Amino acid sequence: MKLHRAAQERNKLLRSIFIAKVGRDYRPEQLIFMDEASKDNRTLSRGYGYSFKNTFATKKTVFVRRTRYTILPALSLQGIIAVDIMEGSCTKDKFKEFVISNVIC
Repeated sequence: MKLHRAAQERNKLLRSIFIAKVGRDYRPEQLIFMDEASKDNRTLSRGYGYSFKNTFATKKTVFVRRTRYTILPALSLQGIIAVDIMEGSCTKDKFKEFVISNVIC
């Protein structure tokens, strides 16, 4: 059986207070949701597999990443309001630049 991992820092009371504050202080049309996703040649590789008893499960796979692409979308109730697709990984500075130049303005 696979273990479910929970963050040690999780606090149900603080989470409930935060959800209540957001629900009380903001209208749904004021909220913007952002996430980061990336894709390279290893994205579709499986992490688990089956094998015969006392043998390792193996799969031939690509070890060379080649080009990695990162997508940064910003979503609201109106749909996608901003998106940036970049070559390589996203850093803190690139993320801040995306928010300042594409989302805030």
